[in-house]
Parts: sequence; C-alpha cells; structure tokens
Amino acid sequence: MQFRQCVSSTVAAVVFAHCSVAAPLSGPDNGTHTPAPTDSLSTTATGAPAPTSTLSPLLKELSKTQQILLSDTRVDVYNNVLTKDEDFIFDFGAKRTGSGTGAADIVAANRKTFPALTNQGIATAVGFMGPCQFNLPHVHNRATELLIVTQGKLVSEMVIENGVEKDGVIRNIRNELGPYQMTLFFQGSIHSQYNPSCEEVIFVAPQSSEDFGTNQVVKNLFGLDNEILRAAFGNSIDGAEVDKFRGLVSDSVARGVEKCLLDCNIQKRK
Repeated sequence: MQFRQCVSSTVAAVVFAHCSVAAPLSGPDNGTHTPAPTDSLSTTATGAPAPTSTLSPLLKELSKTQQILLSDTRVDVYNNVLTKDEDFIFDFGAKRTGSGTGAADIVAANRKTFPALTNQGIATAVGFMGPCQFNLPHVHNRATELLIVTQGKLVSEMVIENGVEKDGVIRNIRNELGPYQMTLFFQGSIHSQYNPSCEEVIFVAPQSSEDFGTNQVVKNLFGLDNEILRAAFGNSIDGAEVDKFRGLVSDSVARGVEKCLLDCNIQKRK
C-alpha cells in the first residue's frame, strides 16, 4: 500500500511539473498570459490587406514603359504602373492621322505607344492603304512580320538576302493577297506592299518584337555620303543628281503605279 501511494505521488508530481512548463502561471502584474511575439501578422486574423509596394515619386516622372522596365516584379507593374483597365486597350482606328492628304496610315502598337507590351516579345501594326498607295521597301531590324489582309487586295514583295537567287537573278518573292490571306517577311528582309486597286486596303501585321524597328531602304540609302552613292551606282550619277533624288524620296508611303493612278482618276503629283 505504501509503495502504491509513493508511485501515485510521484506520477502526480511529474504531471503537475509538465503542466507548469506547458502553461506558465499568470504573471503577477496583470493576471493575463501574453503569447510569444511572431514575425508577421496574419491578415486572416486581423482583416488587414497584405502590404503592397508603392511607386517612388521619382519614377512617376518617367514614361510608363520606363517604369515597367525598372519595376522589380510583374506584380509591381500591374499594381503600380498599369493600374487602369484602359492600359490594356490600343485603338488603332483612333490613332489614324486623318490628315486628308490621301497618304496611307501605318499605325504601330509597340512598347512605346502601348506600354503593356513591354517585355512581352510581341507587337503589331495595322495598315490603312488608299488607292494606288505603295509602302516603300523597308526592313524590320528586330522582328519577323506576319501580314494578314482583312480588306481589299494587296501585292507584297520580299527580297530575303544575298545568295537567294533564281536562274542567276535575285529572287523577288511576289504575291497577291486577298481578304484573310497571310504572308510573312523575315527579320532583316527587304519587303514592300502595294495597293493595286481603287479601294482602301486594311492589313494587320503582328511582329515578333515589341520594339521591331523600321528602316526605310530607299530613303536611308540616300542618307549616305554622295561619294559612297556614286560608287554604289557605278559613278553613273553626279552629286547634283544625287541631291535631286534625295528630294524625290517620300517619307513612308508613296502613290504607286501610273496605270493605277489613271484607272482611279488620281492626279499625279508634280
């Protein structure tokens, strides 16, 4: 009997000691138990929103594209830069020049004009080409282009690179496209488009870079020094003629073939 009482007393003492460690007695000052501090506060328990980063006042002076490039994460981009739903819409029709001169409009959505494209590796352009208009030969420095005609008829041409020849002649890949037909222009290839009809042509041209770049071949060729040009043309023109040619080169889109001008009753510029 004494042995059992001794064992029971020992077990009771151990249990009491364990409970004392697991749940310490209330402090003498306020009679409450204060839990150990934690590193973070649960938003579920408090109802407070999770903290979000804020945009530095210095960054607000930059363009949205620059702000995106300097943001730490894409979450910061959406929370601090592209904060409006309208930031994800680009209206090609509203950005047409509407100059009334008859010149075509090539409206580009790239990372400068549509910052939401920044770091996405894609852009696009929409072309509105009037009767007989010609998109001069050009190169896209950093992108391959797909071109899809959505209205009208369009003639496309492309010269890919040195050595691509047919029967010893430089190969010019020429196609006539109708609605919902597509062609492609490789990065660095020289290509152009021409509207042979009296109706407006509309095309959509996705690009494989948000900063695809455009190099107008004819216009920029005459940006070289006269001596270089004379060498390139076999000294068949002199300096005065070079200057004359410079003045005849249009900026981006020029009116095209004489027959089309006559058919469409469009007066040729002097």
